[in-house]
Amino acid sequence: MARGLQLDWVLVRVNTIRRIVFATLLVLVAAVVVVLAYRHLNPSPLQRAQRAIEQAELLRDQVLALAIPDAWRDNVVAAARELESAKSAYAEAAWEAAANHADSAISRYQTMLGVGRGQLGGVGHFYSLEGRVQVQRTGRPEWQAAQHRMPVFEGDFVRTGRDGSAEILFEDGSLYRIGPDSLLEIHRRAAAAAPAGTIKMVVGRINVYTSDSPSTVTTDAADTEISSESRVAVGVDEVDRRTTVATFKGRALVRNPRGLEVALTDREQVAAATDGTFSQKRRIPDPPSPVEPHNNAGFDLTSQKVIAVSWRRPSPADAVHLQVSRSQRFSPDEIDVDASNLRKDQARLEAIASGTYFWRVATVAEDDLRSEWSTVRRFRIFSSSEPTLLQDEVPPELQVRPPQQLGNMFIIEGRTEVGATVTINGELVRLDSEGGFRKTVEVMGEGWNDLIIQAEDPSGNRTERRERVYVEVY
Repeated sequence: MARGLQLDWVLVRVNTIRRIVFATLLVLVAAVVVVLAYRHLNPSPLQRAQRAIEQAELLRDQVLALAIPDAWRDNVVAAARELESAKSAYAEAAWEAAANHADSAISRYQTMLGVGRGQLGGVGHFYSLEGRVQVQRTGRPEWQAAQHRMPVFEGDFVRTGRDGSAEILFEDGSLYRIGPDSLLEIHRRAAAAAPAGTIKMVVGRINVYTSDSPSTVTTDAADTEISSESRVAVGVDEVDRRTTVATFKGRALVRNPRGLEVALTDREQVAAATDGTFSQKRRIPDPPSPVEPHNNAGFDLTSQKVIAVSWRRPSPADAVHLQVSRSQRFSPDEIDVDASNLRKDQARLEAIASGTYFWRVATVAEDDLRSEWSTVRRFRIFSSSEPTLLQDEVPPELQVRPPQQLGNMFIIEGRTEVGATVTINGELVRLDSEGGFRKTVEVMGEGWNDLIIQAEDPSGNRTERRERVYVEVY
């Protein structure tokens, strides 16, 4: 059956061919760009470690070129040690450890850049924050919300809420990790009879990490002199004001108002009462070793309702305290599982809701003597068929740290809720499994510029933050 004219070839205009070739090349270039961008945004553990070490070295060189105050020299040394630890871990192919050490060095160097450029004052600053944390300045009745990198001064009071925790980095390199429901007073320039670094602890718990300089924590029951290169926890009971001191690394000297002293070394603990008496010095047990699930494991809620968690106890006679939380800092209001007397090496968890969870274990010996917590591991529970029963009308939480400047480049870090979408000046930003993000933004305009960070949840609710940055062209 005839269908009209049929050609054995097709005539095409030259311009059309050029358009096709150009379009094909454009598609290929776009594909290459997408692949390269994906590799950049999703680096391998090796690549992430390399980039972190390179950035730390760059910041180190910038810090050394500035006039850093003498009081912060110990911090320079501490940052250098973190960088060397990163390089050592990298040489041993421990990519995650190398990246973590390098990140710590980066944070310290970034802080010191601020100090050298006159952006910080006081005797220290807030290194990290979570939940409700407040500051009361000397001579002022009001409390104000603490902010990341906010300086702290002699005589300031700091308190945390039930869901709050904070880290304060002092100019001598000491790091104070403050737990929930805590209250303390800054006395970094105490009387001549006391060491230069002193904190008055009223109630709560703090973990002290000293560098090259010692530090002292005072309470109503005792003064604890913490040696350099030590890790010590000090807790004050809210009811009887009993002070418990645990030395996990290094040395500490606990002295009560009567002049009695107890010396502590690695993994030793003692309690001091307000009546001037000491408890018997005791040995702190080792923490359990987490086994399963491995870090960043994923579980499908639709097919796996039970998750097995296991660990290795240092002694079969000891119990185990297990905590599972949606918060990496294990804020009390966000703890899903809190089992303090487990006698086995495993537990079974029922998966109820999707999200990212963190878990840790501690040893509970006789008379409730406890170890420090194990390393924290995390796992994800997800479901692709989870129905939406209620309309979400709450905008997503959006936390943004002050931008870190490197010339006309700015490092933007923050956190939002899991599942949200984040853009910076309209450009999409990749989130990790916890809702955290970190992106380097290039600003071309001279003078003041606005960076608009926006988070949008799956229901369309939006939260916006605006950061003003200044670019100076030399």
